[in-house]
Amino acid sequence: MRRALLLLAAIALTTYLAQAGRMQPRHDNAVPANRTDFAITGDKTSTTLPFELVDNRIFVKVRLNGRGPFDFIFDTGSSAVIRPEVAQELSLRAEMSGEGFGVGEKPVVTGNTLVNRVDVGDIELADEPFSIMSFADTPLVFGSHPLDGVIGAPLLERLVVSIDYENHVLRFTRPESFNYQGTGTVVPFERPRNMPVVEGTLDGVPGKFGIDTGARSALLLYGPFVDANHLRAKYSPKVQGITGWGFGGPVRSQVVRAQSLQLGPVTAKNLVVRLSLQRSGATTSAEMAGLVGPDVLDQFRVTFDYSRSRIILEPNRNYGTPDTYDRSGMWLGQVGKFFEVLDLTAGGPAEKAGLKIGDRIISIDGHSTATLLLPDVRQGLRNPPNRKVTVVVARKEGQRELSLTLRDLV
Repeated sequence: MRRALLLLAAIALTTYLAQAGRMQPRHDNAVPANRTDFAITGDKTSTTLPFELVDNRIFVKVRLNGRGPFDFIFDTGSSAVIRPEVAQELSLRAEMSGEGFGVGEKPVVTGNTLVNRVDVGDIELADEPFSIMSFADTPLVFGSHPLDGVIGAPLLERLVVSIDYENHVLRFTRPESFNYQGTGTVVPFERPRNMPVVEGTLDGVPGKFGIDTGARSALLLYGPFVDANHLRAKYSPKVQGITGWGFGGPVRSQVVRAQSLQLGPVTAKNLVVRLSLQRSGATTSAEMAGLVGPDVLDQFRVTFDYSRSRIILEPNRNYGTPDTYDRSGMWLGQVGKFFEVLDLTAGGPAEKAGLKIGDRIISIDGHSTATLLLPDVRQGLRNPPNRKVTVVVARKEGQRELSLTLRDLV
């Protein structure tokens, strides 16, 4: 498999996509939309599928060769990926292994295979190519929540896909049956590789932005765009550290707040922005300014219409909600039944409370970490400010109880 085919942009992931960070296969030449090699049960023109939002990523149930269901992320920045353990369970043959890059800095070994049947709700795909990649780092993002694969382009290239973030529902419609009559904003996109890319402006600075449901936050800016436009000097970042974890390892960024991001005639305001500090990997690419993620997209009902090269944005009740960021100043990953402190923000609440990198947290506010879901904990550390959080850490010298007070860092 050629290196270009294995180059991954997230989100992701993302997917886990980074943001937490993630790896995503790309095509050198994007497969045209309007693919007709699929079926919807009952010859329906449209169907819906509920989803779960975990760490800002869309999780859906997928069946492969009649087995499952498996837990997949729906990711507009990805093609189709499964972890090696799933390939082994299905007795799939891996071929043409190679090397690729995600948002982390380390290269990742990957291969490819063919799945004879893929069922996503009422949608059936046949003979679908999949990449095979290790998801060994997912506990550092999703904790104990299972992640078996990622799927994006195989659905988006065949169907018009609408994401209802408010009600956690995906709607899939045959392109020939989709006739939009609403009042939403239509934003055209290009697709030079796997991901839809739109023209935008960030605080007066123009750029091309990938629209990535696999990214975990509002906006991740790539290093070349940041440096070419002197954005570190413009925003004077005071916070930096690990802001995600994905294929290839941790994602380090500086974190700032921007006034507005304009995509076509639509404007999202008061956004938390990550300025990549990566020295290699997808975020060192000069092809795009960066990735627009769920903390922007969830302010809209978002419709991806690849057949007409457009995205339709319809504001929902979340529109204009101020963006938030972690208020604890630490990045946690799951190790067995414990949460391990993998990074600390200098001068942040966690560091001031006495937490150290390598600490294993065994309880939070009186609840054993064995009973907690890491994404829920991470979300809780974003809201509200001034809340006191008590943790018990296990160290060589014994257990210690520490208290930190959440506060705004950006």
